[in-house]
Amino acid sequence: MKTAAVKVDFSQVPAGSRLAARRAAFLSAARTVFQEKGFAEATLDDVIALSGGSRQTLYLLFGGKKGLLEALITETAETIFRGLTPEKLAPQPPEQVLTEFGVRYLEIVTSPAALSINRLIIAEAARLPDIAERYWQLGPGRSRDFLTDFFDRQIERGRLQMPDSRRAADHFLEMLSGTLRFQCLIGVRTSPDKSEIEEIAVAAVAQFFVGCARR
Repeated sequence: MKTAAVKVDFSQVPAGSRLAARRAAFLSAARTVFQEKGFAEATLDDVIALSGGSRQTLYLLFGGKKGLLEALITETAETIFRGLTPEKLAPQPPEQVLTEFGVRYLEIVTSPAALSINRLIIAEAARLPDIAERYWQLGPGRSRDFLTDFFDRQIERGRLQMPDSRRAADHFLEMLSGTLRFQCLIGVRTSPDKSEIEEIAVAAVAQFFVGCARR
């Protein structure tokens, strides 16, 4: 009989608990298995065999294979946004906020873990469009929504000017990572180090403000 796919609310699980450790082991195993076999060909048995956990616990934590992939995407995205909300950041100088966000964003999207997920989604998108849509919502789409909200608040405060805040969010993200991320994805260069990331973020913010700073 098939196990019911009912997930536990992980926000209620203590960080140092045995269940948290088991969750981390499942995610590590899933990342490896998905990268080696692709999402469609990977099985829960593969993940369980590598992690050493049980099927019952896996279903409890993730609900199934799609839940594992969503958790991987969400954890990657959360690193960018941890502690950042448009409401909290609105009073701060926009140059400072965008530089901090830019550094975090580049550190994540060019990391080996994020690149492997990105390659996986691209490979599976045609066969599994719902997975691609979910990836967009949890990752790239969330970054654009965050910046759009932040830009709107800065426009209201008279700090920035732009005809379309959503398009400006797209432009800023592309200025940050367009060529660099693509090069990392196809393997023609390695992920940048901290100093290069900071240099790129500062330059992107400076260029962005040439066109969008309120005069």
